[in-house]
Amino acid sequence: MESNLIKPIDQKTSVFLVQFLGTPENKKRKGESGSNDNSSQSAMLYEKIRTALEYQEEHSIFKNAIARIINRKYTLNPTITPKNLALDLISELEWANYLNNETLSKEDYAGIEKIFTRYLTILKYTKSWHFNTLKVKRNIVNWLACEIDEFLNPDSKKELLIKFAYSILKDNINLKGTRITDEDNEIQIKLTIFSLLFKPDLASIQYWIIKKTTPNWSDFSPEEAKHFGSCVDINLNKINKVVRYRYKNNYQKVIKRNIAPFILIRELLQNNESNGTYYQNKPDSLHDTLMEIYDKMLLSAKEKIWRGTFRALIFIFITKISLAFILEIPIDRFFSVEIRYLSLVVNISFPPLLMLIAGTFIRTPAIKNKRIVSESVDSLIFEGKISDKSYPLVQKTEGSLTSIFNFLYGVFSILILAGTVRLLVYLHFSIISIVLFFFFVSAVSFFSFRIRNIALELVMKPGRDDNLTFILEFLFIPFVRIGKFISDKFADTNPFILALDFLIEAPLKIIMKILDSWFKFLRTKREEIDI
Repeated sequence: MESNLIKPIDQKTSVFLVQFLGTPENKKRKGESGSNDNSSQSAMLYEKIRTALEYQEEHSIFKNAIARIINRKYTLNPTITPKNLALDLISELEWANYLNNETLSKEDYAGIEKIFTRYLTILKYTKSWHFNTLKVKRNIVNWLACEIDEFLNPDSKKELLIKFAYSILKDNINLKGTRITDEDNEIQIKLTIFSLLFKPDLASIQYWIIKKTTPNWSDFSPEEAKHFGSCVDINLNKINKVVRYRYKNNYQKVIKRNIAPFILIRELLQNNESNGTYYQNKPDSLHDTLMEIYDKMLLSAKEKIWRGTFRALIFIFITKISLAFILEIPIDRFFSVEIRYLSLVVNISFPPLLMLIAGTFIRTPAIKNKRIVSESVDSLIFEGKISDKSYPLVQKTEGSLTSIFNFLYGVFSILILAGTVRLLVYLHFSIISIVLFFFFVSAVSFFSFRIRNIALELVMKPGRDDNLTFILEFLFIPFVRIGKFISDKFADTNPFILALDFLIEAPLKIIMKILDSWFKFLRTKREEIDI
């Protein structure tokens, strides 16, 4: 580190610092409402329960709440006007303590209404011939939620960081043996960086792709909005082509091992008190600051593990108890007259216990990883690169050997699943109990996998797992894959959640709207008396 004190900062990094740390913060319109009336308290309580029932990343909760409100409002009243939809959304977000409408100006209301006008036009003319039209419309509502979230909580520095990371990491990828175009290569690298840095869900990824492939998306004329809706299949195919790109996983593997320094810069974005000029003049201070952030992130990673584990536990336990009374017990009594208490107890207790054990086994990066990250940060600051290595995007593989390994992996997976079924049958589980067991064990396995990835996001050189961890991962990989399949296919069509939204939330919000109007009327009368 002594020599670094006299080394000049790399020009590319220097320019980025001025742009990144010199860019003023965007106006944040998101914040607590501070309302304490009865309707608001009820909405806040409901929102906490509703959030617990649907496992989701913390940074997606606000956006998902917006999507849920809009989807319910639009489904119940497809002819709702942009103005009424905007007013209803802002009211419900304020009730749930997501938003303080006092921070919104007339221009903000007009901006939100303009966004709704464009999307409602698209929805009106959306007709799919190759996809389920209802699912397509739900997708569009999710993009709308992303844009409203972006409007209420703008962050221009995200794109600056993605562009900077792209300018560095593109040189570490060797495209030899592929026929990837420069355009596809650029968007895949940037999409992978976006995914690794900001952990977006599928809707956010699709919205990001739309903005990249349709530059005038935010300024669509009514005719352009109509055309997009009427040609929605073509547009969805373009998006899916990017999302399901052939070498998507290859990009993930290569970029993931070099993303840690940019994650540290992302954290600097969240709470920086210095400007770019300061770090330009004292680049060693930037290195020290980023490594301090690394230490803090390791500590917070442990908290994230247990917070994620606890939220998953609540989701699994509440959902499992509900399904036990709705499905498992009634079906058992109908077909076998008696309740099978062993399967009931195992199905209720085993998944949460497995989640708890899985949380215990999740580890943060090893000590030697800090040295590797420190060297990479040093290289980024003073040389404008992470390393000199060039990683082949497509690895040379021995075709026949790989095919044998894939076959053996498939056989072992089938044996694990078949053995589990055989054990459950031996324990006198009914068909519905077996299905629920697989569903929740798969959900736990997938949740654990996601939480583990969060804990290891700063790892640059993965170490070898101990024998016990290796065996457990081998046994549960089939369940992880089932859990991922369920999450991908049925995340937006959970009947339990849909029933909650329309049978409980819809009437609750109508009552709250009436109460809110009543309280405003009473305040007006009280002010008349005061006068």
